[in-house]
Amino acid sequence: MRTTLVIVPLALAAVVAVPLAVAAVPSRSAVPVAGTGIAWRSCGKEPGTECASVRVPQDWSRPDGRRISLNVARRKATGERLGTLFYNPGGPGMGVAGLVRDWAPQFFSKELLARFDVVGVDPRGVAGSGQIRCKVPVHDPQVRQFPRTEREYEAMVAHNRKVGESCDPLIRHVDTASVARDFDAVRAALGETKVSYLGRSYGTILGTEYARLFPGRVRAMALDAVVDHGMDTRRMVPDAASAVEHSFDRFAAWCDRTAECALHGRNVGRVWDALVKKAERAPIPVTGGRAVTAEELRYTAYALLTLLPEFGNGLAKGIAQAEKGDASLLAETRSEALDDPASTAAYRSILCQDIAPRISGFAALKARKRQVERRAPHMRGTSEFWDMTTGCAGWPVPPSNPQARVHISGVPPVLLVGNAHDPATPLAWARSLSRGIEGSRVLATESDGHTAYLRNSCATGHIDRYLVTGALPSASTCKADAVK
Repeated sequence: MRTTLVIVPLALAAVVAVPLAVAAVPSRSAVPVAGTGIAWRSCGKEPGTECASVRVPQDWSRPDGRRISLNVARRKATGERLGTLFYNPGGPGMGVAGLVRDWAPQFFSKELLARFDVVGVDPRGVAGSGQIRCKVPVHDPQVRQFPRTEREYEAMVAHNRKVGESCDPLIRHVDTASVARDFDAVRAALGETKVSYLGRSYGTILGTEYARLFPGRVRAMALDAVVDHGMDTRRMVPDAASAVEHSFDRFAAWCDRTAECALHGRNVGRVWDALVKKAERAPIPVTGGRAVTAEELRYTAYALLTLLPEFGNGLAKGIAQAEKGDASLLAETRSEALDDPASTAAYRSILCQDIAPRISGFAALKARKRQVERRAPHMRGTSEFWDMTTGCAGWPVPPSNPQARVHISGVPPVLLVGNAHDPATPLAWARSLSRGIEGSRVLATESDGHTAYLRNSCATGHIDRYLVTGALPSASTCKADAVK
């Protein structure tokens, strides 16, 4: 979902997939030429890149009311054009247009760049599409997300309410169903009858909403690292806690067998537990910066677990350094994951419209806390889904698009991809969502970390071939790539 995922592909080589023409696709000559309804301008440093603005209603229930502008970027196909591919990398709270404009070769294979006009739309309230601003910071290290007493719970709820009341009025209109309608407005402006879509992490919620609202306008849809928006929070939070703990255990096992790990030869679980207890007594100092609290320590570790295996030793070095009294390395990740005011404001505002906390008071939260701690003795229930449900308790705007049973028909077969060892979005969620989308198929990888595209060569090849040909993979599993 959030964390530092968006920078991962910058460090990885793009995988070039070989097209497999095994399914009928619309005649290329019949594909409309995009761009007739949008005033494009050249932008960025990469050739073939254009930018524009598209105006949409702020409130889709009042289409003649106030309008807002969406920031859009398009990277034109470098080869024989097949159509338009919409993209969302996750978050929410991260811009998309800038990635398409300046970093397309790091986020898409050569095959997709050759065959599609790749379009990135900054969702409403994000980056160039009217970035949400909140006068009160979302993250306050003095406010516990795992309150131990009713007084701490009440302080958390009061803080959430104060944050929401300090934000732009747009927070009432940033639910993902509205974002999906925005995407369809861009589709119409492009002159496309149907579009393809690649969504990762939060982008899978967006893809689900688009398919639900506009099934006949989907040509192909690949969802990578799936969040099942039909799943109740009371199941999401324990599932996520188990996934994070499983990933931590795999990190510890990796350290045990890898001489290069900074914690090799030690009991990683015991080292970690001792460090967290130390931080609970007093935050771990940071050279030239704010000390790291125990809750921040766990959340930062979670952020790095999403980047396994590539960043495994980074987490180990950060723990070893913090154990010696300096959490500077982990503080760098904390800054990206928790301290950016723009991305955290959008993240909180959007998800509080999409996720119902299902917390009736301190007693209910305490019971949920016991449940996740049993599942996660080392990480103590830390996950984004714990963060977003406690962060939305007391939010002044009730969710307008909460989880609801998913039943989607009338779309072409949808490809859902999940890693078996993903700490952010468990593979089980891809399987549960697939049961709500007629004709869909799950491709599982044996990989660690969050998302598979451009991180697992087998999954990347299958996703590329599917998006180009429309044919689902015959295989149901991909092995993990060898770690270099």
